Amino acid sequence: MTVCYFGNYQKDYPRNDVLISGLKQNNCHVLECQTRARGIKKYLSLYQQHKKIPARNASHGDAGGKNKYDVLIVGFAGHSLVWFAKLISNKPIIFDAFVSLYLTNVADRGVCSPQSLKAKYYYFLDWLSCVLADKILLDTQAQIDYFIERYKIDKNKFIRVFVGANNKIFYPDSKFNPRPDRGQNSKFVIHWHGYLVPFYGFATILEAAKILSRQDKSVKFRFITRFNNKSEHFRNQAKSLANVEFLAEVDKKDLAKYINQADCCLGVFGANKKAELVIPNKIVEALACRKPVITAKHQAPAELFNHQENIIFIEPANAQALADAILALKNNSELRTKIATNGYQLYLSQLTPKILGRQLNNILTTL
Repeated sequence: MTVCYFGNYQKDYPRNDVLISGLKQNNCHVLECQTRARGIKKYLSLYQQHKKIPARNASHGDAGGKNKYDVLIVGFAGHSLVWFAKLISNKPIIFDAFVSLYLTNVADRGVCSPQSLKAKYYYFLDWLSCVLADKILLDTQAQIDYFIERYKIDKNKFIRVFVGANNKIFYPDSKFNPRPDRGQNSKFVIHWHGYLVPFYGFATILEAAKILSRQDKSVKFRFITRFNNKSEHFRNQAKSLANVEFLAEVDKKDLAKYINQADCCLGVFGANKKAELVIPNKIVEALACRKPVITAKHQAPAELFNHQENIIFIEPANAQALADAILALKNNSELRTKIATNGYQLYLSQLTPKILGRQLNNILTTL
């Protein structure tokens, strides 16, 4: 199987990194046509790269665009490129939609009014890319149901491929893990990383930190995020909290180090539509490091996790419930170990690049 992985995708973004490396681990040859150029330049760059892919029988004069690959995958986020891929390739087009542009930019982040032309453009790109693709990848059944209902796309086009984490970067590493030799006065470290977008519900996390600053001073919160106007707002709110530390975003290897130093990791706590439909990368990255995770109970994570078996679910946007769950894990080492171990086993059995790549490769061979 030979795949052309196509688009303006970020190579190091977890979704793309996991699927590309997973395909390679399953003896799938991956040809990358990738650019980070913008505007017309991205189309020119991709066209030129694609044109250089040799035809299967080039020596016999087969120059009709029958390139030496079996399927073309438009990587995330290539909503504006599916039509172009369809134009220049005669092979099956797989679109890794991953998220809805409309849901992300309009419903969640509110970058424009739902009545604006820009919102209609996001909606149109979601719809058009799915209509033109032969198959569409999404990470949860909840998202698939959303796309089917909102865009009236044939349900047989969709394939669920969960998010994963690169196990060459995210894995249990005892040299960074302070347990089990810590003294009684050591801190119980809570880790969260990500951009401060609404569906993460960061305000709920910060409110839980305020609650625990009064209840248990041994609990410390470490937040890793991009320092910008949004993070400055929350950092100003937390200035009076001795149990909160903000760190500027780091590379993946350092991120794995900080996860391994933590006692518990946090997921997503928003109460909006996007929070209901996705499983964030941060949850799987924590599982891969064998850390217990607390997150809000929504439709999407319930497809994969079970409460108090391999994760702790709480009510969305409920800071007191989050504070209580943190203390429950802190004060119950058996529960903490159980959640961490079972979560790690779930990761090993379903969410490594090799397993997800095998699943995707098997699907591609049927095309």
